[in-house]
Amino acid sequence: MVNHVRSDGSSFHLVDYNSTTGVVFRQRTSQGYADNSTWSRGQSWGIYGFSNMFKHTQNITYLETARKMATYFINTIPDDGIVPWDFNAPLDPPRPADSSAAMIAANGLILLSQGELSLQPANTSGSDYYINTAIEIIANMTALAWRPEWQSLLANGTVNNPQLNNLTGIVYGA
Repeated sequence: MVNHVRSDGSSFHLVDYNSTTGVVFRQRTSQGYADNSTWSRGQSWGIYGFSNMFKHTQNITYLETARKMATYFINTIPDDGIVPWDFNAPLDPPRPADSSAAMIAANGLILLSQGELSLQPANTSGSDYYINTAIEIIANMTALAWRPEWQSLLANGTVNNPQLNNLTGIVYGA
């Protein structure tokens, strides 16, 4: 949480630590646009992971981190509703979509919704917000990328855009 999540709720893809001291010596990306950008699949895994950690530990810090990362993700989705490969990549040339990031985030938002309901008292408005947003993300991505003839079901996955591996199916995306 301390080293991967920025103050605005966005995330670094990778954090390199000194193996002896544990001191961070680099925060970067390898599959995103730039070290200071937000790779959408990494952001999605953060929402999912911290929501899941809250589910298993009830440690409120995990829930707060999941909320913070979800807020960034939701507020940064473009107006067309399609999750891009990297939220900060230039629009020209057009940045590819990432159906895997969208589906992982939707899963994380469903877990986050359940976490809100587990609170005493339950945060029903927060739960409704996250579940409705998850449904909207799923609807937008399936409208764009639904390919039932593919083993992965969805096209428009971006495995690694710097390596030009995009517009494909990804097993953890559908």
